[in-house]
Amino acid sequence: MSLVDDPKFTQLKISGRLPTPKGIAMQVITLTQQANASNQDIAHLIGADPALSLRVIKAANVLLAHSSRAVVTISDAIMVLGVRGLRQLVLSIALIADYRHGPCKQFDYPHFWVHSLLTGIAAKHFAQHTRLASVDEIFVAGLFCHIGQLALATVFTEEYSTLLARSRTDARATVYANQQAEFGFSEVQLSEAILADLNFPKIFQMLVRHCDLPDLAGLTEATREWRLLHLMHLATLLADVFLSEEAAAGDVMARIQLQAQRLGIAIGELVQIADACTRDWLEWSALLSMGENLTIPAFSTLLQSSVTAAAMPAAPVKEFQPLRVLVVDDDATMLNLLRAMLEGAGHHVVTAMNGVEAIRHIRQSPPQLVLSDWMMPEMDGIALCRTLRATDEWRHIYLVILTSQENPDKLIEAFEAGVDDYLIKPVTQKMFFARMRAAQRVIQMQAELASDQALLQRFADELTVANQRLQQLALTDALTELPNRRAAMERLGQEWSLMQRSQRPLVCMIIDIDHFKAINDQFGHPVGDAVLKQVAQTLRHTARTQDMVCRFGGEEFLVICPDTDTNAAFQCAERLRLQVAALADLTPAHGVSVSIGLAAADINMDTLDELLVHADKCLYAAKQAGRNRTIF
Repeated sequence: MSLVDDPKFTQLKISGRLPTPKGIAMQVITLTQQANASNQDIAHLIGADPALSLRVIKAANVLLAHSSRAVVTISDAIMVLGVRGLRQLVLSIALIADYRHGPCKQFDYPHFWVHSLLTGIAAKHFAQHTRLASVDEIFVAGLFCHIGQLALATVFTEEYSTLLARSRTDARATVYANQQAEFGFSEVQLSEAILADLNFPKIFQMLVRHCDLPDLAGLTEATREWRLLHLMHLATLLADVFLSEEAAAGDVMARIQLQAQRLGIAIGELVQIADACTRDWLEWSALLSMGENLTIPAFSTLLQSSVTAAAMPAAPVKEFQPLRVLVVDDDATMLNLLRAMLEGAGHHVVTAMNGVEAIRHIRQSPPQLVLSDWMMPEMDGIALCRTLRATDEWRHIYLVILTSQENPDKLIEAFEAGVDDYLIKPVTQKMFFARMRAAQRVIQMQAELASDQALLQRFADELTVANQRLQQLALTDALTELPNRRAAMERLGQEWSLMQRSQRPLVCMIIDIDHFKAINDQFGHPVGDAVLKQVAQTLRHTARTQDMVCRFGGEEFLVICPDTDTNAAFQCAERLRLQVAALADLTPAHGVSVSIGLAAADINMDTLDELLVHADKCLYAAKQAGRNRTIF
């Protein structure tokens, strides 16, 4: 069940503690959701707040920077953005204005909004480049992709602050698991539910649910949904690198390059998009008055810094685990040279003279990295790459191609075949180890992702078991271990529907323990509980296999008898009554008996309640007639 349908989320909405816009902005959201609202009404309402009007017009112009017509009025904004786009834009501006600061001590509100805004800007530019989504909608989806964090900080101020303090360095999957244990749901589930409640399209709800761990969404690779999700993940990574400290920027940059390759975005295009984001940030930060003291560096500068850092001599502390490397080259001299360099760096190396021999090695023990020459006999490097990418268990092996010419057309052919990186011969040690460290970062990221995926799967499995246990507990009476009233009504509803569709007979009986209050008063509740348990056990063991015995409340039990006519049900009821009456030593002074009211479903009955009312009347008649009897 989605969190938006969960009573916990409904309670949060009713409490009014979720992040929601206020004042004119809230009135605009409400008005735009009405089918009969006119553009003139919407423009008039927004115009009542001059500050909001100005920000909406400026934001629309920034979003539609390449439009031939400038937005100068609210009516223009409605025309170019549409009512839904305008609603989302007003919502974004209002939430940023209203929740810029808050009481959660460990939650960095300015960093949250700067990161969210950079994610939205990046998502907009990637969508423009790939033409996968409307720029205004993907911008808002990016802005709200971590709205669950703000909601937790707003609703669970102290608890979330404590959780943040002890989980700063935890992996994403662990963070979600801790949140699930603390609150009953995670930030990503809450983000998804908030967007669903705000009537965002389902695809955007999916984006915020999985944008941090996209490979766990289970989408088919290269579909529009898969590309949109990985686009949003790339946007979050770009925001990460813009706000990262220098020591962490290299790892994030490696992940960015991996994601860009998966989306078919070349490094040159990535630099152009990222630099456009930097320019947009200046306009948005001024418009929303945030990040005044923050300078976003040019992406090309960050990229060059990460390459320079990777090319520096290795520090004494070992950053990465040694890799299993397969080197493929028909030139024995080059093969030995590469092997010597890799083994000198601590890697485990296997060699092959061509692609066919390489495939044999891969079948025996798949490597993490393949370093292959392009031109070789029998099977060249590109054919080897295509074979790896076409095989599910090998498709994620990192492959670097060696070539003697830097021909753009040839390099494009290599990347289209699935090559991850290339090296130009002759290979210098400095460039070689720079590329190897970049490869190590990507491979380590893949390993960490696989570990997170396994952890998340284990968490999902444990959660499934826990939910099944909770479902069982919710439908079981703790004292008698019989199905409870809720379970009884669910089953009775099912049998009632079957009776109406197929005219199958249906009988129910309500059983009440005679003089139970006197037992409790005279001997105490422990004896009363023991009587209840013994009677319940007797009813369950005496009833037929197809009958369902439930505790209906207090000292009452309900027995559902499907496919049973009145006479057969009466015999069953009498057997139950006599077995209870035969019980001995339940109380110190006297035995125990039960009265039974029995009712059969009739085609003239309109509702299930009529069946229960009739059974209850028969039970009352049995009590009035002297108890310890069955009446129908």
